Amino acid sequence: MAKLTLQEQLLKAGLVTSKKAAKVERTAKKSRVQAREARAAVEENKRHSLSVINSLANSKNKRRWRKNIKLR
Repeated sequence: MAKLTLQEQLLKAGLVTSKKAAKVERTAKKSRVQAREARAAVEENKRHSLSVINSLANSKNKRRWRKNIKLR
């Protein structure tokens, strides 16, 4: 016997209408999509900040290297 989801159990018990259950399904799907998009945006921001940090570190190292060469 297949396990029923909570919404299916509530519908079968008559505690919610099919219209309400359908609305909950649509809302749940939207929420999952929004969460996925938010995670993707956070990852993109992390990648961008890391690239900025790396470029700043590289430019700082280049300046130190040039300064050392001038001192020699």
